[in-house]
Amino acid sequence: MKLSPASIALMISSLVAGAAVAQGATKVAPGEPQAAASADDAALLDAHCSSCHSLDQVTSQNRTADEWAETIDRMVDHGLQITPEDSKRLNAFLAAHYGPKSPPK
Repeated sequence: MKLSPASIALMISSLVAGAAVAQGATKVAPGEPQAAASADDAALLDAHCSSCHSLDQVTSQNRTADEWAETIDRMVDHGLQITPEDSKRLNAFLAAHYGPKSPPK
């Protein structure tokens, strides 16, 4: 079976989005709305960030919501095309899943 470049790109994109969900998803029961939102938001992260950066580069930053908002604004200045609604969703997802780490106790 021969795969087209578009099919390969779709498979890779799906794997990357799945990995992002596995890394950052909170523990919720299957089928709960938050689980669906996390998957959608992880796909948003993949769609808007992975074309220029590895997801590890993005998700290792551990920034506050304000810092993520500044980062998204800076990326818009560099050509990122994102709606205001998606920007808010992406910011909330990044802050919730890739915000500052708590110091060990």
